[in-house]
Amino acid sequence: MEKDFQKQIDDIEESMYSYAQECKSDGDECGYSPKHIRKCKKILQTYLNHLNKMTAPTDGVIMAEVEKTVLALNRLNEKTDYELIETDEREAIAEFIQTAALAFGLQEPDGDITEEWREW
Repeated sequence: MEKDFQKQIDDIEESMYSYAQECKSDGDECGYSPKHIRKCKKILQTYLNHLNKMTAPTDGVIMAEVEKTVLALNRLNEKTDYELIETDEREAIAEFIQTAALAFGLQEPDGDITEEWREW
């Protein structure tokens, strides 16, 4: 299971690097650097690690991790003038956060669990 989640994180990272490379080859700046991509990956990995270490996960505890993760991503995205998390990444990150939360014990939620805090 964790291997699947790591692949999702790696795919998100690759998408960000790919977009940055496209911008560079077009002679444009994409608004973020490899440092921002690494920070995004670290935020997602920290979320997964925290879920994995829970001994008695409850909806409240899981949702607290979701909130911390989304808020950290908001702050990071703001530092890049909201260019780091674009449409493809937005969907992939929201899906990753929700899928992991469900896999680690969150009861079936109504809709997108990131929406309440998400600014991307």
